[in-house]
Amino acid sequence: MDGRTSETCAECGFDARDWTVQDAVSLLDALGLWWQLATSDLPATAVNRRPGPTVWSALEYGVHSALVTAVLRAGIETILARDGSTLPAPPAAEPTPSGAPPELDARTVAGDLEREGHALAALARGAAPEAWAHAGHVGDHTVQAEAALFHAVHDATHHWMDVGRGLAALGAGAPAAAGRVTHVNVSNGGVPKRPIDRGSLGRRGLDGDHQAERRHHGRPFQAVCVWSADVIDALARAGHPIAPGSAGENLTLSGVDWATLRPGTRLRVGSALTELSFPATPCAKQTRWFADGDFRRIGHDRNPQWTRWYGWVREPGVVQPGDAVVVQPGDPDPSAEGRGTATGRAGRASGP
Repeated sequence: MDGRTSETCAECGFDARDWTVQDAVSLLDALGLWWQLATSDLPATAVNRRPGPTVWSALEYGVHSALVTAVLRAGIETILARDGSTLPAPPAAEPTPSGAPPELDARTVAGDLEREGHALAALARGAAPEAWAHAGHVGDHTVQAEAALFHAVHDATHHWMDVGRGLAALGAGAPAAAGRVTHVNVSNGGVPKRPIDRGSLGRRGLDGDHQAERRHHGRPFQAVCVWSADVIDALARAGHPIAPGSAGENLTLSGVDWATLRPGTRLRVGSALTELSFPATPCAKQTRWFADGDFRRIGHDRNPQWTRWYGWVREPGVVQPGDAVVVQPGDPDPSAEGRGTATGRAGRASGP
């Protein structure tokens, strides 16, 4: 976190060079929302169960993530206030899980994460641009303010991947399923996106796809947008002049039970691996695709079964119409050494 070497992670694909302070603010403001959507309606037995003997439960990860966010906020606040400040030593690494997991409440944990995410986002939002170059010192180590902010993003989002994989290993969350790619869509900006025969899907999205307005688009957790061909067909049958690509999705998929999807769900699409992050917010530019102009009907708050989803690209690859889609593809043993570890994070390899 010295600001000279960009933090990267081979496991989750994090690269600090892909992030801006504003991107980090947007993600941290949504920290509690992710946990709420990912866990709140699951049985307490699922979110409190450990998928392996040395892997924390989903809610244990959540408590840890809230604590790390709070600790990093305190350090970042000190550095922003005074360049060259001395920071206290970080807390000791948390031990490998042992004994019975504690019974934690999903709403309480999501509330803690929401509070800490908002607090760090507010701090970052109000900081002077020049203060992000400030650095503090912990013993012989240098910690730059901006690098520490991006580290907070990495730590939180890497744990999202851990939680999603852990819930899948337990058979919780979105069920395993199979479908097909019907369309791969790109545009030079705006909607509709037009179909192409084949696309290269990387960490920043589909090659050849662009957003005309990037204030609400184009962040690393919005690298790809996916939607259901079955939902589009149902809307078209109801009289709406909508088609694949109209609402701006990059990948149109068929055969997937859209109502079962949630943050943390992984999709193997062609040779690429994506992981759902957040529901996409409907936009007024989509008004023309609905006979009554009510584009908000595809919002997650009204009809979660019709939601377009944003996602990370965890493994780049090539995708084309006809490719298989696998929901919750197989994963290595969740208790394997190294699972859940992010480069540069303190803690044991087997812990969060």
